[in-house]
Amino acid sequence: MQTRVFLRAAAAGLACAQALAAPPPTTAARADPWARVPALPTVCYSGNDPWRDQNNAALEAVRQTMARQKEINTKIDDHLNGAKTDPMALAQQMQQAMMKDPQAAQKYMERIQQQGQQLPTEAPKQLDKEHRIEAESKSVIEQYNTALNKTLAPVGERMEALRKKLRLPPDADMSLPDPSWPQWAWEEWREIRRLWDQLYVANCGTWWSATGPIHAYLKRYRDFLVQERIPYYKKIDDESRLANYKMMSVPTQGWRTTTDYEAAEDYMTMADTLFRERYSAPFCTPERC
Repeated sequence: MQTRVFLRAAAAGLACAQALAAPPPTTAARADPWARVPALPTVCYSGNDPWRDQNNAALEAVRQTMARQKEINTKIDDHLNGAKTDPMALAQQMQQAMMKDPQAAQKYMERIQQQGQQLPTEAPKQLDKEHRIEAESKSVIEQYNTALNKTLAPVGERMEALRKKLRLPPDADMSLPDPSWPQWAWEEWREIRRLWDQLYVANCGTWWSATGPIHAYLKRYRDFLVQERIPYYKKIDDESRLANYKMMSVPTQGWRTTTDYEAAEDYMTMADTLFRERYSAPFCTPERC
């Protein structure tokens, strides 16, 4: 999900070789996108669960806020790009910045040189970490489906026994009872559906509860985003960008990182993908079965 950020950050890291020092954090509004993220659901069925609507609303709000922030950041970038179009003015400004604080300039240039040497090996490793933790989500769902199929095995066995007892062909559709079935077959079909619901809920308690594997994976994914991805890309992208702004005397009023918005967006998208695996409703309700 973060390939686009890796490419942007790599370019920024190379461009910042001309920068001298990062300014203090901007005083722009620091709305935390994670504050919008709704708590994960713990119920077995998605049909009457408001979580998905809440998650979609939060996702859209984060995307809209991020889009507005990127517009502001792009305008600031345009100022920087305009300042670089005059080579003589650029050289003069760089010289003035170095004369103003030679020691800081020397330290920063050393840091930039080190970063330039590390980036070609560090960035692919960081991207590989992300690919591996995202691939883990598929493994978790495969394990869930394997466990669910095993739990529901008695349902398949009883349905197969019913088919044979009715002397129906192997490809007979058993999803709905036929009006021609005898009453005992209808009752058995209803009992099988009730069993299906009971076994699904039993499996759900293991997998979709707050202590289950789905919640545990999403916690690991969120921790990775907050503790590893966001700090890494702030270091190689945001700090370098802000340093260029300061060197070129570009006003940064209103600038804000969007790295945390991108991470919150990816987290909510991942959560939606996983929780779609829940059944929407039980087979049996007071109105049927």
